[in-house]
Amino acid sequence: MTENSRREFDSDEPPERLTSVDSDDGGNWHVVLGVVVAAVLIGWLVFDGLSSETYFFTVDEAVAKGDTIVGSEMRVKGRVVKGSIEGNEGTIGRDFSISHKGDTIRVSYDKALPDTFQAETEVVATGTLSSGGTLNATEVMVKCPSRYEGNPEAQHPDNIPKG
Repeated sequence: MTENSRREFDSDEPPERLTSVDSDDGGNWHVVLGVVVAAVLIGWLVFDGLSSETYFFTVDEAVAKGDTIVGSEMRVKGRVVKGSIEGNEGTIGRDFSISHKGDTIRVSYDKALPDTFQAETEVVATGTLSSGGTLNATEVMVKCPSRYEGNPEAQHPDNIPKG
């Protein structure tokens, strides 16, 4: 071993002190700022998520809730009551009633209804329930009629494997 290499491992010499490049002792402020920003963002996301929740009810469930859901954003599923549709077909702004298990809710919709909308079809109306019990809908979705579903009595072709 050379003299220089012995000096590197000599334990009699004190170790060199490591010093920071920027020795202003304020180097942790960016970590604290990052944690604060992250906490604020997480809090905002949680608050925003809770305030924008939408309830989903069938008509009978919504009626059972009574005044507790007035003013709340919700989706209500039911069948369009035959003879309840007011307004001309193809026009904007129609009112109708939906029912489920004997309970009925009136729906007011100020946009064009889907082409497949008709009496006795199942719909989901999204909107806010007024104190008078009318759902002021912002969206109405119609369940696809059975004519779009496959014929259950049709036979499966012999040359195509089932699976």
